[in-house]
Amino acid sequence: MSNSSYRVEVIQYYDEVLAQSARNYAFTSDKKWEKIYRETEPISDRLLKDAIKKEGAANKDFFSKMYATNQKLVKMEHAVIDFVNDSKPKYAIDLLDSEKYIQQRKILTGGLEEFVKHCKKESDSPIVSRPVKEIIELERRLAILEKQLKEEKFIAIGHLASRMAHDLRNPLSIISMSLENLKEMYEVDDIKQKLFDKIERSIDRITHQVDEVLDFVRERPLTLDKTKMTEIISESLDTLNIPKNIKLILPKNDVELICDKKQLVIALDNLILNSIQAIEGKGMVSLSINEKNDSIIIEIEDSGSGIPKDKVDDIFEPLFTTKQQGTGLGLASVKSIIEAHRGSISVTSPPTIFMIELPKNQIISSK
Repeated sequence: MSNSSYRVEVIQYYDEVLAQSARNYAFTSDKKWEKIYRETEPISDRLLKDAIKKEGAANKDFFSKMYATNQKLVKMEHAVIDFVNDSKPKYAIDLLDSEKYIQQRKILTGGLEEFVKHCKKESDSPIVSRPVKEIIELERRLAILEKQLKEEKFIAIGHLASRMAHDLRNPLSIISMSLENLKEMYEVDDIKQKLFDKIERSIDRITHQVDEVLDFVRERPLTLDKTKMTEIISESLDTLNIPKNIKLILPKNDVELICDKKQLVIALDNLILNSIQAIEGKGMVSLSINEKNDSIIIEIEDSGSGIPKDKVDDIFEPLFTTKQQGTGLGLASVKSIIEAHRGSISVTSPPTIFMIELPKNQIISSK
C-alpha cells in the first residue's frame, strides 16, 4: 500500500468517526458523542492539511478540494451540535438529512474512496477500512440499543406511575372533602386553623406530584389556537399559591402566539413553582416576554441559590430531581411540551434563568 493510500484510509477513518458522532449525538443527546466529535475534529483537520503539504503536485488539488468540502461539513456538524445543545434535536436531524449535507458528504466520502481505489494495487489489502467500519457500525448499534432500552424503561415506569397516580386521585378527593366538612362541623380557632392549613398544604403537594406524573405520561396531540401570553401566565398563576415572602414580577408587555394554551399553562405552572421552591426565605421570581424575529422568548428568573454546575446538564432528564419531595418529572414534562410546539428550553445558573423560545406562528389544522 502506498503512503498516499494509507494516508487517505486514515482520513477516511476520522471522517467516519466525525459523521457518526454527530449523528449519534443528534439522535441520543448523549454528551459522550459531542466529546468524541470535538476530540476528533482537530485530528481530521490536521491530517487533511498535512496531505496538502506533503503530497505531490498531482494530488494537491484533490486534497485541497477534500479539505474545502470537509470544512463545509464540519460547519454543518457544529450547527448540529449547537441545535442539540439548544434542545432542538429535530432541527439537528433535519440538517443531517438535508440535501446540502448529503451532497457534501458524497463529495468527500466518494472522493476518498475513488482515490484509494486508484492508488491501490490489486494485491493490496485494506489496513484500516474494514476494522474501522466494523467498530463504527458496532458503536452505532450500541447507541441505538442504549436509546431503546432507556425508552422501554421509561415506558414501563410511565405505565406504573400512571396507574398509581389515578389510584391516588380518589383518596385525595375524599380527604379534601372531609377536611372541608370538619371545618364546617367544628368551630375553628387559631390552633385548629394551623392544623387544617398544614393538611391542605400536604394535600396540595401530593396533588401536584400526581399531576406531574400524569402530565408526563399522557400523550396528547396539540390543540393549536391563537392566544396571548398574558392569558397563559394568568391561568398558570391561578393554580398556584404564591407565598407572601415571594415578590412576583410580571411582564408589562404582551405577545400573541399560536399554541396549545392548556399545555403551555401546565409548562409555566411547573416552571414558576420550581422557581418558588428554589427560594429560601424572601425572594423574587421574574417573568419577561420578548420578541425575536418570528420567535417569542420567555424568561423565568428566580433569586434562589441556583442549580449546582454538575447538575445543570441533567435538569431536564426524566426522574432526575434535586428535591427530596420531587418526582423528577416536572421539568421533563415542560421540555416535552415546549419541543412539541417546535420550541426549545434552556437553563443557566446562577442566577437561575429558564429561557423558552417558541415560534409565533404554527399551522392550525382545520377542525
